[in-house]
Amino acid sequence: MTDDLGLPGRRELPPEVLDNLRMSLREGMGKPERRRWPIVAAAAAVVLVLAGALVTTVLIREPDGQGPVVANPDFSLDWPKAEEAMNRCWAVVQSEGRAASFPARNEWVPRFTVVSYSVTVVAVTVDDKPFFCETTLMTATVSDPAAAPPYTHGGTAALLTTRAGTVAGIADPEWPQLEITGQNEASMSLREIPIYRPGNLFVHIAPMKPSRTTYAVGPTPGKQSRPVRYQAPYPLRPAPEPAVSRLDKPVFPVPDRATPAGEFFNTCTMAASEAVADEDAYEAGAFLEGDDAGVVVARLGDRAIVCQGGRGYGDGKTEFYRVFNDQPRTSEPVYALRAETVGRVAGKIQNAYLGVVPAAAAAVKLDFGTGKTVDATVGAGAFAAWVPDGVSQDYEHAKVGVTVLDAAGATLYQGTLPLY
Repeated sequence: MTDDLGLPGRRELPPEVLDNLRMSLREGMGKPERRRWPIVAAAAAVVLVLAGALVTTVLIREPDGQGPVVANPDFSLDWPKAEEAMNRCWAVVQSEGRAASFPARNEWVPRFTVVSYSVTVVAVTVDDKPFFCETTLMTATVSDPAAAPPYTHGGTAALLTTRAGTVAGIADPEWPQLEITGQNEASMSLREIPIYRPGNLFVHIAPMKPSRTTYAVGPTPGKQSRPVRYQAPYPLRPAPEPAVSRLDKPVFPVPDRATPAGEFFNTCTMAASEAVADEDAYEAGAFLEGDDAGVVVARLGDRAIVCQGGRGYGDGKTEFYRVFNDQPRTSEPVYALRAETVGRVAGKIQNAYLGVVPAAAAAVKLDFGTGKTVDATVGAGAFAAWVPDGVSQDYEHAKVGVTVLDAAGATLYQGTLPLY
């Protein structure tokens, strides 16, 4: 298939308790006890991601308050997002008792922003000294402006890496662009990153977890001279620890993870190499279980992610998990989600058909054109069903009839979605 949370019920925990729990950053903890889904090292698989240079406009606001001006054409400054992010970063600097070692907030000059669906990074300078402010829905993280840059070649160094995927720093001033390659046990990425002048700053919101990935950098060689499976020549040294990283906006109620779907989601996201911002806030919903493999859809507001894997997903010998982040949702109340072949069910290769539905949905009926309606699994505003045998192989035009009902049996949606 293609297109790119037990607790005995929910209860609100005191914010300070939740803060301590979540700021343990589950990724560094020992594996949880799970009878069905142990975490095992992922099998090797290679995914190559190649992105061209960002082409937008930078707006700079100097601290004299005279307002934005147009500058570097390869970057953009989203002023409202930058202000919100910097205010949150300054608040956590204060709450952690670090304000005396930081420049005053009114001296922060935002140079550009890089914004993904769930992460905002602001490149900030004070008297030409750079640091970076990252915010997600729940967390704020600030790099340490006093830390010595761990130069890897010439003037290139990472100043901040985070569990949300951010890799930010300064680049060699002689490089026209930065090429960064990432490699872990499951995948490889290759990106061309523009360099902000003056200051030689860069920000990359990576598709993979930096803690599980080895990065290398170099000047962009140009498409004509890049060999197949190109690797950047200079290993990027680990960034200094952030000055502050804090859960400043916890989500309530705490998602229930004692369900089969919740347990599988925990296992899957912890073992997958892809970065997921705010993963502790997602509610695990529709879940399918095959032979030593499974797939779950999880929701957080209008976001949806798919996590799938198990021993049957990879080579059948070693467990492998993968996360698919949803693209920004359409205006439609019902839409399909990207997935891959999950594994085997009763000895047969099996694909899952997944999608998003209104939160009030209690039942979803799917018509794959095989003469029999399939009742999907429904939960947390998502549905999931195994694709039956005999479906159309018309990859361009095949459709699935979708009927969504609420708990009273009233129709919330009726229409068709692409099968592939």
